[in-house]
Amino acid sequence: MARQRGIFKISGTIGDINFFITTGKGFLRKAGGGFNGEKIRTSPRFVRVRENASEFGKSSRLKKQFRLALMPFFHGIKNKPFHSKMMQLFLEMKDLDPVSRRGERHANQGLQTARGKRLLKQYVFTRNSALLSGIYSDASFDWNTQQLTIKDFNASHFKTPKSATHIGITLGVLDFDFENLEGALELSPIFFLEVKTGTATFTLNPEHVLVPAYFGVAVLGLRYYEVIGTEVYGFATPIGVRVLDCLGNP
Repeated sequence: MARQRGIFKISGTIGDINFFITTGKGFLRKAGGGFNGEKIRTSPRFVRVRENASEFGKSSRLKKQFRLALMPFFHGIKNKPFHSKMMQLFLEMKDLDPVSRRGERHANQGLQTARGKRLLKQYVFTRNSALLSGIYSDASFDWNTQQLTIKDFNASHFKTPKSATHIGITLGVLDFDFENLEGALELSPIFFLEVKTGTATFTLNPEHVLVPAYFGVAVLGLRYYEVIGTEVYGFATPIGVRVLDCLGNP
């Protein structure tokens, strides 16, 4: 590749030379180099590119449907890191697929491994705030009763926004079909804990027990609320959302 000389810079192709301009500078090179869509689709040189694109596409569709299945927890989250971080989770689980060949690996196979389940169990969908970590460390979830117990938690140990009067805590139990990309979600009623409450022990249960037919995921969500008399105002974005546990083989 060579630089264009002279006052005027041009772009286009003359004969077998490509002229182009980038960042205000002119360059030229012999035409015919690089690659195009047809080469990517058919050339043996681009087998790895096609394999990666296929796996990325499947992981992207899975991420989207999994996110939509848990949408009640994510209301108000609009930042790009949230989406890219979740995408990375499913790509990492896909990489753990021990049985499929390249180009056909899938996160559901990776989730059948101990490492895949650990990835999901440790996953925090949002910023891992001190409050989220504190509640999670005091929480235990029982799949038989689908009861979440939070024991000896002291909300007054954590800084809160001035207008927040309560922490809203929600349990979700998701049954997700990784083959058909469909999910069923049961939520607990929101438990409102006053921010100035001392040590407290409490439990949450989904309104209906959801016995997973596919792959069960228990999720914890926190959001600040301002309660004025009988009026309840939720903050625009959640404090945090993370996985509590998972159960079964997808």
